[in-house]
Amino acid sequence: MNLLVASERRWLDVTVGVLLSSLLLFGSLYIIRLNNDSREQQFDNELAMRGQRVSTEQGCVACHTVDGSLGIGPSWKGMMGRTEVMRSGTVVTVDEAYFRESLTDPSRKQVASYPNVMSRYFLEEDEIVALLEFARQLSLVE
Repeated sequence: MNLLVASERRWLDVTVGVLLSSLLLFGSLYIIRLNNDSREQQFDNELAMRGQRVSTEQGCVACHTVDGSLGIGPSWKGMMGRTEVMRSGTVVTVDEAYFRESLTDPSRKQVASYPNVMSRYFLEEDEIVALLEFARQLSLVE
């Protein structure tokens, strides 16, 4: 009888794992589809366009919108120069240093109103510079 219970438990574990993985996958794909605007931004600045490609390739668009609408993470529209309240209660102005730190150590200064789900990114310096320019250009858009 114990073997039957263990077998049923294993089946339940596998079922729940598949269900959660499916929800994560399809949820991410849905968010990316909703955020197609990020791939349609046009800038005269080639570096910003490179940043747009990096944001798509690295999956940033799964959580960060570019039009100011709500997302899993803060919108990139108007991000640079904005002040954010951290979970610790401190207030941070989003600048280049904060942006870089958020890529390399995202849980260090977590924006209070968003879940702590961002992964650490290992990007090349040129990719970070391009993302920064993309964020700057989106901060200039009204």
